[in-house]
Amino acid sequence: MGKNTVRRVLFSDLKDFCKQAYLKVGVPEDEAEIVADFIARSDLRGVETHGVMRLPIYIQRLQKGYVRPVCKMTTVKEKGATAFIEAHGSMGHVVSYKAMKMAIQKAMEFGTGWVSVKDSGHFGTAGLFPMMALERDYIGYVVTNSAPMVAPYGGKERILGNNPLSFAFPTDRYPAIVLDMSISVVSSGKLILCRKKGEKIPLGWAYDKNGLPTEDPYEGYEGGGSLAAIGEYKGYGMILAHEMLTSVLTGGKWTQYIKSLYEEDPSGIQGTCHSFMAIDPDCFIGREKFKKEMDRYIKTIKESEKAKNATEILMPGEPEYRTETQRLKEGIPLPPSTIKELVTLGESFGISLSMSDGQR
Repeated sequence: MGKNTVRRVLFSDLKDFCKQAYLKVGVPEDEAEIVADFIARSDLRGVETHGVMRLPIYIQRLQKGYVRPVCKMTTVKEKGATAFIEAHGSMGHVVSYKAMKMAIQKAMEFGTGWVSVKDSGHFGTAGLFPMMALERDYIGYVVTNSAPMVAPYGGKERILGNNPLSFAFPTDRYPAIVLDMSISVVSSGKLILCRKKGEKIPLGWAYDKNGLPTEDPYEGYEGGGSLAAIGEYKGYGMILAHEMLTSVLTGGKWTQYIKSLYEEDPSGIQGTCHSFMAIDPDCFIGREKFKKEMDRYIKTIKESEKAKNATEILMPGEPEYRTETQRLKEGIPLPPSTIKELVTLGESFGISLSMSDGQR
């Protein structure tokens, strides 16, 4: 098998490998299960930039004491449908899972729930958290700030995050609508992945440290550059609004004071801030009617006239749904660079990753 061959791993095997790695660094079994599922599910849905390629750095940060291995969450304030939580530097995946659960519980009681969190950490794929609300046919929403990745509109200093958002809407027969997007043209993970693959990036994805467009993935992020915001000043405005809905609302760290996953940070508090919301459609036209109306709406869009050379109109989340369906059957493809890093990590712990081709 060639050194550049992409190999496949079953979702269950990938999840188990991640879980075993977390157990080795002192994460309790229930929390290791939570974070392992989110990481492996990212790759399952085709969001490789936020999946197992991040596992080694997540584990390293736990080993260095930069992240709390056992989740600690304190309710600072709670009133009606809202709650304000301090996470004390706990793992972002686990914090976000528990905060979204709380928002859903609030929605069960009040019709809507809003939970804001300070002093959390990187939580991976944003879209997986509002999707939790779909289990009850609720609408889910999440927004977060992040480490610095973007310069202000008209500036060149990287002091803003790409501050992702995600919505999830239940449907009846169609796949659920899941909008998951950063407010930069691409995520930093895209540039990191391109660098690892030795690929250039398209102009328009990022700027170098002088504020000039670049095709070099290293110069566009790790080398001191910045990601390009979507829609120029419009994206810039959304980034600011998301900061206000997270760190400003909670009194947490603004983006410019948050260190990236790849920086030394002995403080033990990365400081990422998130807000989660759940809405029960029963408070409006009812869950079943809402889902049917969603289907009717989706149908009108998908059956509308297509652009020249387009074969299909896709809805947000539909490509990921198809990827997940396919990869559950065929396994998850992993590039050689990621396999190499996982093998190295596994060897340090005495664990191995099973491949669907029978190799380890």
